[in-house]
Amino acid sequence: MEITFTGIHPFNLEAIAESGQAFRWSRMEDGGYLGVVGNLVIKAFQEGDTLRVFTNGGEDSIGFIRDYFDLERDYREIEDKLCGFEELVPAVKFCSGNRILHQEPWETLISFILSANNSIPNIKRTIERMCSCYGIPVEFEGGTYYTFPAPEVLASLSEDQIRDTRCGFRGKYVIAVARMIAGGGIDLDELEKLPTGEARKLLMQLPGVGRKIADCVLLFSLRKFDAFPVDVWIKRVVEHIYFDGREMPVKKIIKFAEGRFGPLAGFAQQYLFHYTRTCWGDIKGGPGSEKEPG
Repeated sequence: MEITFTGIHPFNLEAIAESGQAFRWSRMEDGGYLGVVGNLVIKAFQEGDTLRVFTNGGEDSIGFIRDYFDLERDYREIEDKLCGFEELVPAVKFCSGNRILHQEPWETLISFILSANNSIPNIKRTIERMCSCYGIPVEFEGGTYYTFPAPEVLASLSEDQIRDTRCGFRGKYVIAVARMIAGGGIDLDELEKLPTGEARKLLMQLPGVGRKIADCVLLFSLRKFDAFPVDVWIKRVVEHIYFDGREMPVKKIIKFAEGRFGPLAGFAQQYLFHYTRTCWGDIKGGPGSEKEPG
């Protein structure tokens, strides 16, 4: 099925797919992006303000894809507000249209547990191995793709089996969390209804989930846009811009960002992350910059 969304502005498919918020998107040779989202295989192409999507889904997938890409939100207004912070202007201009995806919480949670002390390429490889071993095959346009494994499936694995996905020390956390969720210990879908602080507290009770992973799930799945995940890139750039390159505790960085950006903190984080990860050399040593991160 082909679906066309028109008049989307700003929208930046490349930034969305490459900005570290989702790990099952890959660039195709023709410039589009291929992703597996739930039980949908999606081939997405951007042509100006138009998004063309080819998928194995039916009519009911139109609303799902619109929601997934957050197409109903006014990102012009968001970017205008962010540009009210002078220091964010370069980041916003660099990846204007970098929307925050509305992802399924189970997959998002496990994906970010796998992200601990890991690089994005390695995270992607581990997730693809996990899906090909334990997901459900989906045929689309002559190719075979795999859904993300259900909690019940991962809950049934031994540590030796999960080790085959090369997820390292993270495997024991994946199994433990899967067993809690499969057993009804926590309903991830209900967390979106809770205030950010309450949802975060529940997430951080899960094995292997600290503040950063919890905040990633809050922002990239549960639409808690006041969450501000701090990884090595965000820590570097916040220290560089706001603290003269001095080393700062993560707690202080979070408190500063929440106070400065308020309900826009998550949006600010996403623009800063992609900009910093892509352009750190220029940011660190650019014109008028003598500051060095700690």
